[in-house]
Amino acid sequence: MKEILLFEIKENIRSRWMFVYSAVLVLVMLILSFFGDQNGIRLLVSTMNLTLIVIPLFSITFSGMSFLESMPFAEVLLSKSVSRSDLFFGKYLGIIVSLSMGLIFGLGIPGIFLFFRDPKYLLLFFELLIFGIFLTAIFVALAFLTASFTRRGELVLTVSLLVWLYFFIFFDSLVFILSVYLGDYPIEIPSLAIILLNPIDLIRILLILQTSSSALLGFSGALLLKQLGLAGIVIITTLFLSLWIFIPLLLSYRRFLKRNF
Repeated sequence: MKEILLFEIKENIRSRWMFVYSAVLVLVMLILSFFGDQNGIRLLVSTMNLTLIVIPLFSITFSGMSFLESMPFAEVLLSKSVSRSDLFFGKYLGIIVSLSMGLIFGLGIPGIFLFFRDPKYLLLFFELLIFGIFLTAIFVALAFLTASFTRRGELVLTVSLLVWLYFFIFFDSLVFILSVYLGDYPIEIPSLAIILLNPIDLIRILLILQTSSSALLGFSGALLLKQLGLAGIVIITTLFLSLWIFIPLLLSYRRFLKRNF
């Protein structure tokens, strides 16, 4: 698996799309720093909102297409006595490491220069990077799950975009509709449970709760903080993000073991 992991990293870091990914993140940071609000908390929240769009979108589309395009080469490797487990997890980890490197170079290095004067915001920024890697692992796993059920690139790309749209747009719309039509009922606890089903919102809420903008989350955010405390929220977030990685990865791995090349 080590050889496959290293090969995957070398192939990905030479891909022009990896340079595009890092360049987009650098561009985001430059726009926010030169044309945005220089207030630390607003800059951090703006960076968080934009990166929570870019990371899932690029991770799921790039990984899905990479998985599908590597299948002919995977068939050759499997004929050379490489196990399916080594191939699958080597490729998965290779893509995560490559995307994480792009995230660190594109977002991490510029962000350090922007937030180094304020240790509090710098710590929150490092937390954003860590959860950005979590988010990368989640959407790579979802991409593998999508690509393991089809051989058509256009279908993988379409489903990947729909998954991203669901988490980023449709999910919030569903929560908003529920809050409007069930506003007369005590739905705070069910709403918090529903939020656990969206890793993007989960990370956003966790980060915002640690800032002075936590009042924007309203009663639900206050209730979550009161019931669990910040440490409890971090534990719950880490647990559910881990499940978001483990379950799609397990399903795609079992499908890959049965795949007919």
